[in-house]
Amino acid sequence: MKRFFVLFLIIALNSCKSEKKNIETAEQWISLWNGQDLNGWHKYLGTPYQMKTDSLGNTLTPFGIDNDPLEVITLVDTDDGKAIRISGVAWGMIYTEQDYQNYHLKLKTKWGEGMHPPREKGPRDSGLLYHGFGVPGSVYNWMGSQELQIQQGDMGDYWPVGDVEIDIPSVLKDSVYYIYKDNAPLRSYYFADILKTATHDSLAKRRVFKAFDAERSHGEWNDVELIALGDSSIHIVNGKVVMRLFNSRKMSTQEKLHSGKIILQSEGAEVFYKDLYIKQITEVPEKYR
Repeated sequence: MKRFFVLFLIIALNSCKSEKKNIETAEQWISLWNGQDLNGWHKYLGTPYQMKTDSLGNTLTPFGIDNDPLEVITLVDTDDGKAIRISGVAWGMIYTEQDYQNYHLKLKTKWGEGMHPPREKGPRDSGLLYHGFGVPGSVYNWMGSQELQIQQGDMGDYWPVGDVEIDIPSVLKDSVYYIYKDNAPLRSYYFADILKTATHDSLAKRRVFKAFDAERSHGEWNDVELIALGDSSIHIVNGKVVMRLFNSRKMSTQEKLHSGKIILQSEGAEVFYKDLYIKQITEVPEKYR
């Protein structure tokens, strides 16, 4: 009887430990989107690309914050559950109310079929922006931020948006661009207004190609992860590290940039997002070191 009681106690304790571990694991990941509405998020939208002026030539005012007359950003039912649909008809973004720092973010994304000016011929484009700061719409139709590129064929690339700078190990890819290479010398990348000065140097300083293509076929969900710890970050696509970035900072002041809003772009293409989760971290998970 005593042996039976001891055995029962061991099983009960192990069961409690297992349940506690499951609870702790579940509690570490917090849903960044509740799946029902856009509570905790805001929209900012410009006008459609082909509608910059009215019939009299007057410049149109951007739709602005939480004004979405064309239903650019909506919630839809898919075969895989509820998702955020971004039509891409007007350029803009959906961004978190809250600022985040030292986190591991994961989400699922896939492309739709819609393509709109000036990207009607592709490639399909969106983006996961992080460390967002400043006035919505202050940088084109976004805000200052670092970007994990979500573009068809280029998922995981880096782009600077606004008053930002960062260092990336990289080597020359071709006559203009650089590509990420682990343990290569660090090279600084910063915002250069290529709409005004599309020079060799401005292009080379503004974009870094990810190490390799890990994107799934069109119409399939991709698992995108971002690790942001201190002023370093890691871009992960479908479980594979495609880029590591260091010394995130504001370009004008060289002040460290290690926190801010999380942003999803509307940039001319239909795209879906779902299963957005985030958890606080104090170190990079071992599998991504």
